[in-house]
Amino acid sequence: MVADTQKHADMAADLVVVDYDMENLEPPILSVEEAVRKSSFFEVPSFFQPKQVGDFSKGMAEADHKILSAEIKLGSQYYFYMETQTALAVPDEDNCIVVYSSIQAPEDAQSTISRCLRIPEHKVRVITRRVGGGFGGKAMKAIPVATACALAAYNLRRPVRMYMNRKTDMKTTGGRHPMEVTYSVGFKEDGRITALHLDILINAGIGVDISPIIPLFMVGAIIKYDWGAFSFDIKVCRTNHSSKSAMRGPREVQGTFISEAVIEHVASVLSMDVDSVRINNLHTFNSLDFFCKGAAGELKEYTLPSIWDKLAASSSFKERTDMIKQFNMCNKWRKWGRGRESKHFWGWISCC
Repeated sequence: MVADTQKHADMAADLVVVDYDMENLEPPILSVEEAVRKSSFFEVPSFFQPKQVGDFSKGMAEADHKILSAEIKLGSQYYFYMETQTALAVPDEDNCIVVYSSIQAPEDAQSTISRCLRIPEHKVRVITRRVGGGFGGKAMKAIPVATACALAAYNLRRPVRMYMNRKTDMKTTGGRHPMEVTYSVGFKEDGRITALHLDILINAGIGVDISPIIPLFMVGAIIKYDWGAFSFDIKVCRTNHSSKSAMRGPREVQGTFISEAVIEHVASVLSMDVDSVRINNLHTFNSLDFFCKGAAGELKEYTLPSIWDKLAASSSFKERTDMIKQFNMCNKWRKWGRGRESKHFWGWISCC
């Protein structure tokens, strides 16, 4: 809907009545379980498929204790950036067009607008002065707004501006990928893990967006610990929900949550302090090299153990632990906590 003001455009859009033909339509797929039953998946290209590590059966045979099946459910999250999706398109000379967009990926908008208008990419100029808050929601999801503006401006030969109201923005931008995870893990008496298997169902929604890259980088976050052997079955499910997209640490957030949930479960079974279990499963240089297939760098560059110790010393970790234990013993309703964990981020190890 194109009008002389945003208010008039909104009023006209509210008058539109859409009549959907429901005949011969199959029931919508609203859960990842339904997607599995109907084999509704997005294909993950071979170069985005993560590799499994070690022999899971052998690792489980070496374990003193086993958790054969446990579940984790991760919900979605919505963006709430200060400025909603917005764009301004201005026709330029020589059949060119300039688009000002609050987008995190202007090169993708340029390519899409070029195909939509059927003009070469060098005739499309996309400018991002500021994002106005992004968190991933202004990456792929800003492209339809920029393209709609460009199409209207190109055909009308006059500037066109568009911004989404908050309600429409929240409906269309999708948010983080929900997941359902089932895992099996084997571990020694001292908390050292010998094998981990994950079955992960990712709810990608109706559109592909960035979903095919989620498994690769999520596994990259999960292997921040030495699992001994690591196997998995990850399915990117196509459902009839809104398309999910990148959101604030996409893949790493879910991967880190999964790995820490496993570590804490093992600590709980053994009645051990979770920090001790983390320490027992930190990578050595050799295990990191084994999991990362030669991408661990040089031995002299591997500093995680020393960083881990320096963090404990600089934060008075042991003293704070003792203080927290004393506080929690003396307080029934108020409780304090502390923690530290390693972070594997897109192929680099750091300590948080």
